[in-house]
Amino acid sequence: MVDVTVLLPAFNEEKAIGRVIQDIKALALNYEILVVDNKSTNGTEAEATALGAKVLYEGEKGKGNAVRTGFKHIKPPFVVMIDSDFTYPAKHIPEIMEQIENGADVVIGYRHKRAKGSMSFMNTIGNWGLSMLASILYGVRVKDVCSGMWGFRRDVLSSYKLSSGGFTLEADLFVNTVKGKYKLAQIPIEYRARLDGSVAKLGIKDGFKIAWFLIRGRFRR
Repeated sequence: MVDVTVLLPAFNEEKAIGRVIQDIKALALNYEILVVDNKSTNGTEAEATALGAKVLYEGEKGKGNAVRTGFKHIKPPFVVMIDSDFTYPAKHIPEIMEQIENGADVVIGYRHKRAKGSMSFMNTIGNWGLSMLASILYGVRVKDVCSGMWGFRRDVLSSYKLSSGGFTLEADLFVNTVKGKYKLAQIPIEYRARLDGSVAKLGIKDGFKIAWFLIRGRFRR
């Protein structure tokens, strides 16, 4: 019986998705890989299928939409969510699972060791600011609220009321975790530069959206 689903939301990650899947397969885990193709226009789906991953299709664009679709189809008791751009090393999955086995409900991998060129200066400052804002608003110190690597107990996810369609997803996960009074653990992880040399997709407008989501979520019942 499969113990953990590794969930990979993906949009046009033809060059990276195979590397991510192979990275996961190198681990000694009893797992399944679930890719949610978020309306890709290249060979992302074909690449994932060829490597044995289960692929779902989400036609409404947005990372939040893809992840929420994935969550609905997960049956194993544990879930690890990773971005599909090969920036988050799969070797940290066992560390996440160890935290859950030791009592954590939710685990965030915070980007402690970042490769040169992996994040722009503006993204670094923005992520720090958003993490500080989240920590102050909710009274829980979070080191990387925008991280793309999370672990969960599946029964926790069943109680979440996620509303995010796009890049406010991680803020939504954090808000639901804190308001649900679930035990949160955080582990340091490495963060690679993207294969094509680009930086994070989040822009200034996305940062303001995340900030507003955190503020609004704090005072919403």
